[in-house]
Amino acid sequence: MAALAQANTQLEIDLKVLTSADHGGRGSGDLEVSASAQYIYTRFSEAGLDAYYQSFRFRQGLGKLGHGHNVVAVLPCNVPVCDKSLVISAHYDHLGSRGARYYPGANDNASGVVVMLDIAQRLVSHQRHREIIFVATDAEEKGLYGAHFFAATLNPNQIALNINLDMLAVSNKNRLYVLASKQASALTQAIEPAFNSQIRAQIYTSANSMARRLDTPRVDWLRASDHYAFHKVGIPFAYFGMGIDPYHHTHKDRFDKIDLPKLAQVSEHINAFISALSVAAAP
Repeated sequence: MAALAQANTQLEIDLKVLTSADHGGRGSGDLEVSASAQYIYTRFSEAGLDAYYQSFRFRQGLGKLGHGHNVVAVLPCNVPVCDKSLVISAHYDHLGSRGARYYPGANDNASGVVVMLDIAQRLVSHQRHREIIFVATDAEEKGLYGAHFFAATLNPNQIALNINLDMLAVSNKNRLYVLASKQASALTQAIEPAFNSQIRAQIYTSANSMARRLDTPRVDWLRASDHYAFHKVGIPFAYFGMGIDPYHHTHKDRFDKIDLPKLAQVSEHINAFISALSVAAAP
């Protein structure tokens, strides 16, 4: 419980920073690395990970180029025999500002980023039989551009799974929905044991089935977030999200709408899943 309390404290700090007016809604497209990207880079570095920026360009509007900046951090395999790598992704960009108002994007997707930072900090002290690559992607809202750019740099044969975190502030149902590749079943069978009755994980291998369950016929959950970029290059994925948020893409997606104890529980469970895949057993 002490570890969970500490995580909750750091989650709160990170969430407050990323949703603050100083970060202005985390819009993308600027040539300069944003305050949000710099904050994420610093947090990874302070936790002891090797971090770097990965800059790219993308088209936004007619003939206009935007600039994006992924933040990548790596925990190497630190045992003699290593399995294929894991990639943990969460987009940090949001809608930016409109006039004097900004979109905080607390659930979409500061929630995924702060959980990713928490997991990185937890895993840094463990023996790991996989390399774990963390990527905070940019320009997801404008077309998954950061994820597509990053995924194109990978060798799919060396990656076991992409775990994509997007909108993790669970509703009153206390349930996360997971869309997972069928070819990842040997790994994703570790999801259910990592959760409990407080926060449940409902797993789908069909985007259509997930859409029917959530009554979202117009949402293509396969293409709804960064996991699609990894799927396109042949990397299996497991996408974690809460489903539909009534405050999605509105000014009401604020820090004060997030249930922090629940978000800490979500982080605990996803960390247990990732640990089951990557942490070496004690000798």
